[in-house]
Amino acid sequence: MNDVPIEPNDIVISSRIRLARNIADFPFISTCSDDQRLEIESVVLKGIANDQVLSDLTLLDSFELNALERQFLMDLQLVSSPLQETTERVSGASETADVGSSESDVSRELPWEELASYSINEEDHLRITVNRSDLNLQAAWRQISAIDDRVESQLTYAFSQQLGYLTACPANVGTGMRVSVLMHLPALVMTGQVEKVMRSLQRLNVVARGEFGDSAVGDFFRVSNQATLGIDEDSLIEQVTAIVPRLIKYEREARRFLVEQNREGLRRDVADSLEKLCRLDLEDEDSESHEHIMQCLSKIRMGVGMGLLEQADADRVNRLFALVQLRDQLVVAIAREDYREASELRDRIATLEKGGWRRDSTDSEMSRDEPQEEGGSQ
Repeated sequence: MNDVPIEPNDIVISSRIRLARNIADFPFISTCSDDQRLEIESVVLKGIANDQVLSDLTLLDSFELNALERQFLMDLQLVSSPLQETTERVSGASETADVGSSESDVSRELPWEELASYSINEEDHLRITVNRSDLNLQAAWRQISAIDDRVESQLTYAFSQQLGYLTACPANVGTGMRVSVLMHLPALVMTGQVEKVMRSLQRLNVVARGEFGDSAVGDFFRVSNQATLGIDEDSLIEQVTAIVPRLIKYEREARRFLVEQNREGLRRDVADSLEKLCRLDLEDEDSESHEHIMQCLSKIRMGVGMGLLEQADADRVNRLFALVQLRDQLVVAIAREDYREASELRDRIATLEKGGWRRDSTDSEMSRDEPQEEGGSQ
């Protein structure tokens, strides 16, 4: 497995570590009264406000978000679906132990994939999450551990010397930690191998689930640890990291098989998906439309990685991904009430919407400072 790189590529998308924590002397959320939920929220927010670094994070109240904004947070796995009585704080954070810098500065320097966030009153009293656009899970662990230590210095966690951190779901008791990698495995799905591969993972205490619910929309899977009890954090990280090269190898073999069987048919299928995507309304909040968009993006992303698109079409894909990311960033800017940033983002979005990502566009139509994606494989 050592000969297979695990850097971000056309198969690996991102990585994430999430910690489940509960406050001592309060019942779990499922048995809390409304007053107790409010008290938990108050205790957590007060503790966070006492820390100079944590208090810089941006507060997002889920009740004040529209459907598009909630979908964005769910796609980032920052909130659960369906949304419950949840308060969200979302911010960029550095890799260093002090997780320093103000929210406004960091959020401009880091892409949305590199977020540190915490949520209050979901399944557990508190969940801390770090998302990264690479596979440096050790860096993610240092970052989230530093945040967790800061929170724990202000709050008293529910903890057992025998069991570890106590959580609402028994499967999370122990470290309370979920380590996961988001992977794009369309060829394994198309060749009918994905179920066999996923079953084999269970013997290694790793599980893979569709990223957007019980079934994989767009062939995106999140690979994560199964157990959290009786194993330390470094071992959990190694457990998940070790399986990634094997899945990359299986997916690449399946892609080679598909190309050998019918390269031209596959190329036409990818091109058709691109044309369909260009005709879709990317701001449509309908769940069926969202699923259709993800399925098209999945096929296109595979085509780019397999070299089935011409360079001009690959450029259109890059611009389209840029448009989607800019809209996501706009959601966060509006939630932060950073209207100057929001105005700049709207201008850049308008530039792309004038045709900068369609077939008849040229690079000259895009503004000189328009951000370019690193490639369809990112």
